[in-house]
Amino acid sequence: MLLPALSFKQAVEPTVPIERIKAALIDEDIEHFRPLLPVGYQATAAAYQSAIERIQTTTLSTHYTEGIEFFQDEFVPFLKNSLVQLTGWDLQDYVAYAAGSDVDFMTHIIDAVENRVCLFPGDWYGFLVGASRQENIQWNINSQGAMACLCIPSVRNGHLTQEMFEFLERADTCLLNINLYPTLREAERHAIATILKPILSKSILSISFSRGFGLTASQLGIILIHRDHPLRKRFDTQWRWFSYYFNAIAVQAYMALDLAKLKRVDHERRQWVHHWLRERELPLVESGSYYIKSFRPQGAIPERLAPLVRENILRLCFKPPQV
Repeated sequence: MLLPALSFKQAVEPTVPIERIKAALIDEDIEHFRPLLPVGYQATAAAYQSAIERIQTTTLSTHYTEGIEFFQDEFVPFLKNSLVQLTGWDLQDYVAYAAGSDVDFMTHIIDAVENRVCLFPGDWYGFLVGASRQENIQWNINSQGAMACLCIPSVRNGHLTQEMFEFLERADTCLLNINLYPTLREAERHAIATILKPILSKSILSISFSRGFGLTASQLGIILIHRDHPLRKRFDTQWRWFSYYFNAIAVQAYMALDLAKLKRVDHERRQWVHHWLRERELPLVESGSYYIKSFRPQGAIPERLAPLVRENILRLCFKPPQV
């Protein structure tokens, strides 16, 4: 299925002479382990401070009783509503479960499935690194009969492309890490959400609170899954058990977070990245997340830049200044 919304005005991985990239990065501190490091938000720090004030002695004593009721009866509806505001999805028939972090939960899911697990080449290494059955996981776009894993948008290049959608569409089931999605422009968020609607019922949605909302100091792993999804029926007992150990500080921080402030900061950071690219005469790809800009380098890759390259794609992860 060809989707016009995934036809971008320019290549999302433009070809650039390596000498131009070297010149652009001459005074930059190059990452040596290819992380996707977050940049904090003042609004998120304030939300954490508010959350700490809400933790009382009784909160600690009742975490596994009144706490789990609060999680299901108050936090989950709040979370669903905030995601509906971002996506327009109908999440009424989706059930939520919690675990220590999104990485913990996704590692459990990937280890638990019996069929192949396919990762889109160049996307998030975190789908693979924690798994104990790595022989079952492939960097392979041929996802028929498999579970397809992808960050939304992909951390390969900050986009959801036609090829990525087809990768998801072919799969039996999908694990979608809702990662940099909040940093996209509103129109692009809406387009991606509309495109993904047909595959939502077969997908597990893992919410990355650390990346999309800057909640890195206290991790929270949440999945949303359709109540009729076969994996939900199979693992409901285990996942309800995991949920007792939800992170109350992170939950309270998310509920106190002013998303409008994050949106304004994202706008300023996007402008900073665009200026940085123009100033260094690198191609400006205006679509996608400002966090990531990827290029196809022409020429030999110097050792200093090698950590930024995978699948012949050189990825820059931007760290705009605090605003």
